[in-house]
Amino acid sequence: MDENKPKKEGVSVREIESFARKNRLAVFFVLAYILATFFSFVMWGLGWSVVAAGVGAIIGILLKGQITHFSKVIFQFVFKQENTVQIIIAVVLLILAIIIPPLFFLILGLHGGKDLQHWALEIGSQTHR
Repeated sequence: MDENKPKKEGVSVREIESFARKNRLAVFFVLAYILATFFSFVMWGLGWSVVAAGVGAIIGILLKGQITHFSKVIFQFVFKQENTVQIIIAVVLLILAIIIPPLFFLILGLHGGKDLQHWALEIGSQTHR
């Protein structure tokens, strides 16, 4: 073992910037849901977020095709914008995560219900052949 070699502690700013550039969507979604969770505790109470997620899941199951189409349209719109506009949209959404946290849990429920039904149908059709 080389005792003269300094031990590295923590993560450098460059490593964080590099990770954020490579995984900007993951960083955005994690940050948005962390903010929504925290401010749901502080401002709204967990009940509203749970209700929003449940209602979203029910709507996602019932309107699977429309949720998929609407999500694709939104993401196509966002990714057609310049980077600066994308950052502005992200900041506005993060502010919404602070002000209206149940909205983010509604969206989570929409996609959760849609995907739950999709995977259940796909796996069910494979096992019942």
